[in-house]
Amino acid sequence: MSMNLRELRYILKVADLRSVTGAANELHISQPALSRYIHDVEEELGAKIFDRSTTPISLTYAGECYTRSARRILLEHESLTREIRDITHHMAGRLRIGTSRDRASFMMPRLLPPFTAKYPGIEAEIFTDSGQKLREALRDGRIDIMILPDTWPDDAGTLASRLIYTEELVLAARAGTIPDEFCADGRKSIKPEVLRDMRFFLLFREHAMRSFCDKYFRDNGIKPAVAMEFSSNITCYRMAVAGMGVTIIPELTAEMAGAGGEAEIFSLGDEPVTWEVRAFWRKGAYIGEPERELMALAGEIFGGKKGG
Repeated sequence: MSMNLRELRYILKVADLRSVTGAANELHISQPALSRYIHDVEEELGAKIFDRSTTPISLTYAGECYTRSARRILLEHESLTREIRDITHHMAGRLRIGTSRDRASFMMPRLLPPFTAKYPGIEAEIFTDSGQKLREALRDGRIDIMILPDTWPDDAGTLASRLIYTEELVLAARAGTIPDEFCADGRKSIKPEVLRDMRFFLLFREHAMRSFCDKYFRDNGIKPAVAMEFSSNITCYRMAVAGMGVTIIPELTAEMAGAGGEAEIFSLGDEPVTWEVRAFWRKGAYIGEPERELMALAGEIFGGKKGG
């Protein structure tokens, strides 16, 4: 059985999107041409890769085996390409970076200009999604580096990481929402018990920020009244500043929103509550000079941030 990289990428695109039409659009080929390509591969394999009786289409058992091996082959090929790139000093290719939408808005305008100035031949592609989906994309080889807070245990031991910076998590509310008597020592920090009667705007559960909030509530014996759930910290912040409740956000969200005026920002206790923002990659993947430089630049640019 013959096999080429284009074939692998085509089949994986259909598998990821669960749509031949959607895959054809992203691959910039016609839908009939892609359907014929899949048919020819299935004929050569002697087995169906896709079950077309389901909506959307799904993988057969043979398809699951095929795509699992296809991802492994492509990952090995990409690692080899990077290694040869470093050996020959021919710095060309692509670097796929995954992060959240808010974090991309905050970090990428400051990080990418110096990186592309040093490596003009490396095309940076930015993918934004929830933390859960980005981890899946990283493990599957659809992105190369993920920049996110370290909030989920890596039970399978499949990821390596490097610290970028430490970031404080804060409470945002409309000015006057938190009475002065509930602030710790007259400072802009709150006692956790005051939050038991508050209405919260939170992210959906697939996001890193929500994982942190759920743990914070458990640790402090809080059963939050969830007013609404969103996919953006900025939206949670704006709803809180509108006076409809409160929210817990990373400090970068407050910086992006230009916190002030009607907003009040509080630390989550006497000592700042922080998390680590890290760059993640797959263990065993070749991390070359441009990838290492991107992480080093991120540390230099954002590493001055403190937890307090």
